[in-house]
Amino acid sequence: MSAELTLLFLEKRVEASRLCASITEPFATGTEPAEPDNLAGDFLQVTSELEGSLAELKKLNDGLEKDRTLEAGDIRHVRGRIATAVGEIARAAQDFAAQIRFFEAMNPNDAAKTKPALDKFDEIEKSTREFTVPEDGPEEGEELAPADETGLSPDEDVDPMLM
Repeated sequence: MSAELTLLFLEKRVEASRLCASITEPFATGTEPAEPDNLAGDFLQVTSELEGSLAELKKLNDGLEKDRTLEAGDIRHVRGRIATAVGEIARAAQDFAAQIRFFEAMNPNDAAKTKPALDKFDEIEKSTREFTVPEDGPEEGEELAPADETGLSPDEDVDPMLM
């Protein structure tokens, strides 16, 4: 349960970071006037949140095998959610990087102020591509073991209409 609770908070942090893109977009695109220093600070704050979330997701993913309270199905479920959260981090980093590139194109004199955030977003996006979640499922084409919960012995005939 502890891993799932931790993951829930991480998912919400990532979601909040993604929502920040809708807040910064009008300022980055010039729809709303913005102070370049404030915008750069906002971008850097989001990068620190995304970097922290990614680091915690890696730590959580690496510690799943050691968690004796989780069953194999729970581990697969949590790993699937971790992979989704990492994908959301990648999308957020790409969204913010696009905003910064647009801002820099429209404001070449202020491009140096947002360049550190752009570099960090690019680095975060690269880190998400390097992040791997192990697949513990059956190999492609491998037959799954039948469930032995029918209560029938293997010798009994089964009516195909009941299947």
